Amino acid sequence: RWPLAQATAPYQPVGQVARSATPCAAGPGLFPALGAAMPLAAAATARPVAAALASALRGQLAARSIVATANAAVDSEAMHPPRRAPDPDARLPLLQNEAQERSRREPLAEVGIHPSLVDTFGRRHRYLRLSLTDRCNLRCQYCSPEEGEEPAMPTNRGENLATEEISRLLRLFVQLGVRKIRLTGGEPTIRGDFGRIVEDLGSLSNSLAEPLSLGITTNGVRLARFLPKLQEAGLLNVNLSLDTLVPAKFPFLVKRDMKWHTRVMDVLHEMTAEGSPFNVKLNCVLLRGVNEEELGSFVDLTEHLPLEVRFLEFMPFDRNGWSANRLVPQAEIVEAMQQHLVGRGLAPAQRLPPDSLNDVARLWRVDGWRGRVGVIASMTDAFCGGCNRLRLTSNGELRNCLFGEEGWSLRDSLRAGETDEALSATIAAGVQAKFRKLGGKRDMHELRERGALALPMMSLGG
Repeated sequence: RWPLAQATAPYQPVGQVARSATPCAAGPGLFPALGAAMPLAAAATARPVAAALASALRGQLAARSIVATANAAVDSEAMHPPRRAPDPDARLPLLQNEAQERSRREPLAEVGIHPSLVDTFGRRHRYLRLSLTDRCNLRCQYCSPEEGEEPAMPTNRGENLATEEISRLLRLFVQLGVRKIRLTGGEPTIRGDFGRIVEDLGSLSNSLAEPLSLGITTNGVRLARFLPKLQEAGLLNVNLSLDTLVPAKFPFLVKRDMKWHTRVMDVLHEMTAEGSPFNVKLNCVLLRGVNEEELGSFVDLTEHLPLEVRFLEFMPFDRNGWSANRLVPQAEIVEAMQQHLVGRGLAPAQRLPPDSLNDVARLWRVDGWRGRVGVIASMTDAFCGGCNRLRLTSNGELRNCLFGEEGWSLRDSLRAGETDEALSATIAAGVQAKFRKLGGKRDMHELRERGALALPMMSLGG
């Protein structure tokens, strides 16, 4: 049972710690490098680590052997997690107590982030994605159950977080160290109090010495009417979801009128016009046999528009008809993009460095073009190692991973009258239970096996 002694230290892979360790006599007083490795050996891997150390101590092995043995146990468990859901009761109390104790010892101002937002792999969660509703005015194939399946039942209005509850939780997350907030859905703009939520979020951001990074993910159908309010609040990072540039395809993909496609294109051009304050990303989920032949047209948008076109791999969620043969993988996307450019007589796009260590998109730019292209390869090239995201569903359930099967209800805690300290402990429990990769699954095929344990995309907000 190892304390979370280095919870706020920068993330360092266990293998690097092992290589930098210096030998010394083994015994109860273990050297610092081993102590630094232990935050990575979380409760999820406590048993194999404990067994490795016990074996080493009995034989009085050298310290380098201890680290190597422990690393092998950690890597084995992290790379091949059990298929069963985690047992939070077995592993969280110690970690919660350690986080609370560390909070008392080290003021927030000194560490910059509360230990409750640091997981057992050293990842710091400064990014909160808040789903305002699990309802949507579109019926995208990858987000909703297929036709013939039981429809997704949206949360009753009384079960959703109220405006005041959202405001309190956002303030708490910011106090703990969150610095980036994105509003998602369903479709966030269809919520009746959307304008007030944006105003409250803007007030919260403006009250800080350094404003928050604020954004929204939306289908754009109702967005134009809210642009002045978003600008006033400082909510300038807009991710627009659009899977076709062909108006006639729009009804087939989203089961809605073709005229709505015009609305989306109009607001896209308004936000990318000269002098616009908005930072726009256009998200496109590629589906084989549906829209992959439009890839070149999407890439061409970046020639004259200052936006980032992002291609997303199709992900498996509850009853959304996912199969591997419908997935267009990153390697194929990049190859098709380069072939398209060469076909136009242009040089291939150049790879760009990530915007930050937590960036989820691999980026490319064509020399001289205004925009750029990104690929989010969550299935074939997962980016879990740098994940700094937490998700809060519209009914107040904290989710530590897009693919996680477990949630922690902050709504119920709020309505039970719990203090911010108690809410922080619940948040810590959720963060500390986070797996190394893909919600504890090995690959996309295991993700598909989750069935009803996987919430629909429209409940998680992407």
